[in-house]
Amino acid sequence: MDGISELAKLFKERENKLYLGPQVGKVLSPLPDIQIALGDRIILSKENLLIASHTLIDYEREFSIEGQIQLSQTSAGETSSTSVGDHGSHNHTVSTLNIDTNYQSTGKLKWTDSLKAGDEVMLIPATNEQQYFLIDKVVKL
Repeated sequence: MDGISELAKLFKERENKLYLGPQVGKVLSPLPDIQIALGDRIILSKENLLIASHTLIDYEREFSIEGQIQLSQTSAGETSSTSVGDHGSHNHTVSTLNIDTNYQSTGKLKWTDSLKAGDEVMLIPATNEQQYFLIDKVVKL
């Protein structure tokens, strides 16, 4: 190998490695034909993206929740006029209202929105550098 080729090889070996950590992209167009700008020169399409399911519209998850509801209110107010049997029409004042109960529920949550044009998203490149994992929408505070 001649001296110039050897010198070129040494320079090549010293080049900085590509950064493969999280990057921020900008949604240009939403699903189903999503396009995301990565910097000024790269446009990613759905063929280049592995998208986190929770960012999709109609994404559903099951939930279970339990806890205790406690409500104590004084001076709840006056009831509307009530007739009871032959006692005629009259009003009652509720001075204290207490609710103390355990609560338990299960169900499904359904996302009704998704990524929109202009949203910023976190992208992580796959090791093949041809695909990106779209992790989530990100915001700046």
